[in-house]
Amino acid sequence: MARYSEAWLIGPRSTNFYTRTYAAASSIASIVFIHGAAEHAGRYTDFHSSLAENGVTVFVYDQRGFGRTALDAEHKSKDSAYGRTCRTLQLEDLEWAVQHVRTQFNELPLFLMGFSMGGSLAFSFVSRDSPPSAKAATSLVSGIIGCAPTIHLTKPPSTIVRSVGRLVALVAPNMLVPVKNKTQDLSRNVQTNKAYVEDPLVGMPGSFRSVGDLISGGAALLDKDYQLWPPRLPLLILQGTADQVSDPASTQAFFDKLPVEDKKLVIYPDACHELHNEPVHKEVVSESVAFIKSHSSQIRSG
Repeated sequence: MARYSEAWLIGPRSTNFYTRTYAAASSIASIVFIHGAAEHAGRYTDFHSSLAENGVTVFVYDQRGFGRTALDAEHKSKDSAYGRTCRTLQLEDLEWAVQHVRTQFNELPLFLMGFSMGGSLAFSFVSRDSPPSAKAATSLVSGIIGCAPTIHLTKPPSTIVRSVGRLVALVAPNMLVPVKNKTQDLSRNVQTNKAYVEDPLVGMPGSFRSVGDLISGGAALLDKDYQLWPPRLPLLILQGTADQVSDPASTQAFFDKLPVEDKKLVIYPDACHELHNEPVHKEVVSESVAFIKSHSSQIRSG
């Protein structure tokens, strides 16, 4: 298993972020990885180690409002709290991460890879026309990988629940949504599901504001923002058909609408949400590495 280094780095709004870097012995590319809601960087140790062993250097951070960035009493920023985030801040943070990796690994092609909410954020990062504009940072990105990206939820809340949620988000935006992910919806891996339940850094999916942003941000991608995707930016999407969190049909619809030639959608029959913890986890690594290698070689030859 590849080793990783840990660091606390000051990011946007003077927020202290917990970060990990998995440095490949002989790197062909670097990626900024964006984790999903309710979780943190430490849930991907095996997956990120596998990428590093295949020549891909990985930088990952506990997002604002999650993981140690929100819960580490010794290191977290004074204003950091679990669930205290929104899509605008998440995109600012992602731009910071991209700029950081570009500075640290300037000679390497840079890719974005996001899981679930992180996949949706990666898509929004390169297809927005409102602040924070990421045009400069987008120009640094050589490709995007979305793993079970949340465009729509497989089990969306009712119209009434969403209306109540929007009202709560207006008056108490940082109040946590009082639900937790069901492990049977995540994967068929007994060990990782048990670890998820016992993990002190895993909690609610987020605040009413951040969860509302997740839902509306995914809907915007499918309704209109897909048109803003840079036409020459390559995309790989990995999706399981039995995903009980990120709706497979909306993933397919987003892919079909996207006006870009260099795109690939890989469907894993019967696979659940956490593809990196499913029986297809080796295929997920190999597919991701192949995409990165292919587009890194194009950059070098170009």
